[in-house]
Amino acid sequence: MRWIDYVAKVVERYPDDPAVICHGEQLTYAHLWEAVGKESLRLRDIEHIQEGQCYVQTCTQDIAYVVRFLALHLIGARCDILYTTGSTGKPKAVLLSDEGMIANGENLINAMGFHHGLTFVICGPLDHFGPWSKMLPVFMTGGTLHILDGLKDMDALFDALRPSTFANVEAKSATFLVPSAIRMLLQFSRERLAKLVDCIEFIETGAAPMATSDMQQLREVLPNTRLYNTYASTETGIVCTYPYHLTQSILQGCVGPAMKHSEVSIGPDGEICVSGPILMAGYLNEDADGHFQLEPVGKSFQTSDLGYLDEEGRLFLTGRSSEFINIGGLKLSPVEVEDAAMGFTGILDCLCIPVSHPVMGQVPKLLIVLQEGVTLNKKEIARYLIEKLTETWKVPINYEVVEEIRKMPNGKKNRKSYIM
Repeated sequence: MRWIDYVAKVVERYPDDPAVICHGEQLTYAHLWEAVGKESLRLRDIEHIQEGQCYVQTCTQDIAYVVRFLALHLIGARCDILYTTGSTGKPKAVLLSDEGMIANGENLINAMGFHHGLTFVICGPLDHFGPWSKMLPVFMTGGTLHILDGLKDMDALFDALRPSTFANVEAKSATFLVPSAIRMLLQFSRERLAKLVDCIEFIETGAAPMATSDMQQLREVLPNTRLYNTYASTETGIVCTYPYHLTQSILQGCVGPAMKHSEVSIGPDGEICVSGPILMAGYLNEDADGHFQLEPVGKSFQTSDLGYLDEEGRLFLTGRSSEFINIGGLKLSPVEVEDAAMGFTGILDCLCIPVSHPVMGQVPKLLIVLQEGVTLNKKEIARYLIEKLTETWKVPINYEVVEEIRKMPNGKKNRKSYIM
């Protein structure tokens, strides 16, 4: 059974129920399926997409993306491709299998209780695994997907979390928020959040470590809400989750036991290894002619994260061996920023490093070596990087002119010497 077959059954069962909401537009399951059918014909006839063909699409935060996503599945194209950053700092194309999508969807359904009638609010970008993966359980159970354009409009978030009556029953909502977003809500909108105490069924967080104090505050503000701290990644899928609303005292670093379709082990150096049907199909490598070759994953995947399992089988995270800059749960490769900055006239060399931020956790800082006679113009560099990087969260907050970038004996930039 394919993942899209689960969606087709939901359409048959709940044709008149709301399937997706975005920017004031709403489609029922029947209308969504009609749009999916038309789009699948267009993709076949105009773009000549065939079953089994790899299709890399640009993510847009709207209903059109959802329609195209489902249409590609209806055709049978290999479209579940998300780009992530590898250990070299270069983006990698990760292909998720149909089996993996079903397994990840069932992991979320079983662990968190996705169900028909639930409105799930997506705030983060759909080209990141955390928000993207929530489409799976929503459409497998007949829930409603409410897509927001980030957290630019806080009123829109609170309106979405207060869903209207559904089938003569007071409906409830749920959402996925990165830790920095939760901290922002607790600091600036605590009273507004508390008024939703009977509206929010559960909140899931992940993508970055969450402070124990923030978890405790969230429990106090929303005592009737289920709260989950999840361990997941594009390559591994949805692995573990910690229901910290159930525990008397919150366990620091705990991300809970493995879910139904997940297995976790610890390698000899403390690295976390994951196995099970949730794993990616593999990395896609593109040749000079634009053809993709699949580099399949084995039966298990060794992550760059470190941790341990306690006697109850719960996973605890103790560190991360990568150099990524973690901006409120979004992972940034410093190499991506440096490559873009090197195209700016007057920059001879540069290094992107993380610095602490009270809300975001980390933000990028750019150390710059300038040509002689050139002065630093932060606004011009920032405008240039916004255009090159396309996403504002990747643009450094701070800039500093230095005489040189320290190098290691092999010529590589000595990042660790800058990070305290």
